[in-house]
Amino acid sequence: MTTSTVASAEVAVVGGGIVGLAIAHALAQRGRQVTVVEGSRIGERAAAGVAAGMLAPSSEVDLSDPRLTDLALAAHAMYGEWTSALTALTGVGTGYDATGTLLVALHADHLAILQHLYDFQMERGLPAERLSAKAARDEEPYLAPGLAGALRMPDAQVDPRRLLRALPIALERLGATLHEGMRVTAIAPSDGGDYEISTERDGAASTLHAAKVVVAAGAWSRQIASPILGMPVVPLPMRPVKGQILRLRGERIIQHVVRTPDVYLVPRDDGELVIGASMEDVGFDERSRAGAVHDLLREARRAVPGIAELDLVECGVGFRPALRDHLPAIGNVDGAGLLVATGHFRNGVELAPITARLLADLICDDRLDPLLEPFAPGRFAPAAPAEATR
Repeated sequence: MTTSTVASAEVAVVGGGIVGLAIAHALAQRGRQVTVVEGSRIGERAAAGVAAGMLAPSSEVDLSDPRLTDLALAAHAMYGEWTSALTALTGVGTGYDATGTLLVALHADHLAILQHLYDFQMERGLPAERLSAKAARDEEPYLAPGLAGALRMPDAQVDPRRLLRALPIALERLGATLHEGMRVTAIAPSDGGDYEISTERDGAASTLHAAKVVVAAGAWSRQIASPILGMPVVPLPMRPVKGQILRLRGERIIQHVVRTPDVYLVPRDDGELVIGASMEDVGFDERSRAGAVHDLLREARRAVPGIAELDLVECGVGFRPALRDHLPAIGNVDGAGLLVATGHFRNGVELAPITARLLADLICDDRLDPLLEPFAPGRFAPAAPAEATR
């Protein structure tokens, strides 16, 4: 197999999912020459392509590390402006909707979980409002009768599939280069002081040179080799977490995102209703399982019985990139020009714009924002052995 040089770039972003595209967009906005390299079609394998798009730092505060909540709140604060700017540049609507979330208790056990969450929210100064069952049904008449209560939170949502359409258009208009169907097999420093990115497409090998490289390939980030070290170029303790999600279509019967402790329902303005999501540690198993589909529909119908009249149009499977501590890895890997942004787990859509902005600060201005410090990739490196005492 012969190898040819594709081109060179100031910054190469490996991965065409929501995080990689957002990073490339932020860098292109700052005038950097950016190339995105994606092994399939842009967005095709992205976890965001089968994500619901909830922007919910308040709803999940009891499950999140406080440092991750801080990062999510920073993303939440910029999301409306970020999506508006994308739409203005591309003409593509992103489905951003700040109507909010109703977290619904269907019985007493759920109500206890909601009280626990509410206490966390008050402790961390997050806004939330307790609603009676009647008040919740006044807001959403299609909710099941006999509710035990609800919480209302100022969360938001976005349509990740629309974002995955808008971002490549924005990148092209900003002069970035996108390579689809080009699989990155290895990354290594070159003799010239930059990085050689080995790629393969349709049986032909090629090399891309870049001064800086950002690995943002989601659950596939560990599959990129370092020929020098003989191991993954970003040796992180990562695994794919499979998620199944359902898409229904018909009359819009809810206005808020509706959640219970067991399921979430996300309405779109075009009549789509997204129901999710399962979590399974089964590797890259792309099969849609009847049991998970049944469980999602059962729990969703308990919350909103009217979904039984909607059409089931899709059962999607995606792979969340999960690290051992369930926090993302964002930052420099080798002390030079190799960086990583992966491991966002369930929060890739939510954290994409803040990840992009903070990495652009690091790459363009050499400025490490304190928000990023807890997510340094080096936190997984083996500790140096202590010196022997005499």
